[in-house]
Amino acid sequence: MPYCYSPWTNIDIAPSGLIAPCCKFNVSAYEHDPLNIQSSTLIQYLASPMLAEVKQEFEQQQWPRGCDRCRIEEENNIKSKRQLDYERWQPHYDTYNTGSAKFITASIAFGNTCNLKCITCNPRASSKWQQEYRQVYNIDIRPNHFYKAGFVEELVAQAPDLIHIDIPGGEPLISGVALQEKILVHYIDTGRASDMTLHYTTNGTMFPTDQWWTLWSHFKEIDLQLSLDGIGSRYEYIRYPANWNNVVGNVDRYIAMQSDNIRLSVSTTVSAFNIYYLDEFVTWALEKGLPDPWLGRVHNPRHFRPSVWPELARQHIVNKLDSSTHPSVKLWSGLIANTDDSKYFGEFAHYAQAHDKIRNLDFCNTFPEMAQYI
Repeated sequence: MPYCYSPWTNIDIAPSGLIAPCCKFNVSAYEHDPLNIQSSTLIQYLASPMLAEVKQEFEQQQWPRGCDRCRIEEENNIKSKRQLDYERWQPHYDTYNTGSAKFITASIAFGNTCNLKCITCNPRASSKWQQEYRQVYNIDIRPNHFYKAGFVEELVAQAPDLIHIDIPGGEPLISGVALQEKILVHYIDTGRASDMTLHYTTNGTMFPTDQWWTLWSHFKEIDLQLSLDGIGSRYEYIRYPANWNNVVGNVDRYIAMQSDNIRLSVSTTVSAFNIYYLDEFVTWALEKGLPDPWLGRVHNPRHFRPSVWPELARQHIVNKLDSSTHPSVKLWSGLIANTDDSKYFGEFAHYAQAHDKIRNLDFCNTFPEMAQYI
């Protein structure tokens, strides 16, 4: 039966400032008003009705409503974040005192400053998206900086023995850099850094300055996760307006920087755009000398889910995935075969065309194998 330690051990602060047990958790599944770091404290979050409800559901061996993303993946034999976290932190989880109310891991997105507007993203996670989102959806979401006086002091008080920090985007190499540095310096000065690991999710379009490498040298391990969703023109379509050749050059530089405490990983956002091409991308990554990519499913926006295609298209995708020699790719055929979100396919076609018009792109030219189903 499901049990997850994140509601007790982890704090997640989204680019918008929303506070949750983890980055996969859906706060909108609850009637309680979500808490935001701009107006609430971590102590208030720990005492919140939502968190109490989630803990109770796990203690009763039930899936909480906010945990559908992990549930769906596990039901389709895809390792979820819940399972991956337990594999990595089991010694710490097994000895954790659930009555301590102290975090041992944290995921903090330091605002939404970003230099890309990836097709599956939105202005809550990327400042670059604001104008286009307003044009297409008629919703204006302004760039967000959740920083407030005393945040660092508040965080370290609730996480004195932190063992790990996830730093996603926006783009972490340009978003909230001064605040990031203050937190890292705190753990360096307190002697905690040598027992801590850091995980960054970067889009690979830029390379860290010497400032980053100097700070990172004090920590036990730095996992630089390159977030890539395809190769060539398909990458440039999904990760607009990035340049593939520039990214490949940076990937080579990242590979050269690997050391005793610097390692690389790869994450891929699996969507309606790249689900058919997973084998192509994983093959490229492995031939490049990168680790087997972690493949994570798009849940929102719903019209860009990988399972949004109609039945004939999904069967076409399943056949392609089944033909892969990569076990991580073949696993996805079951999810596509068993999950039907085709009721949103009209929205997919509409919004893909709307974004193409603004960006001067053409889905059918870039993804010809799937164009016949549009």
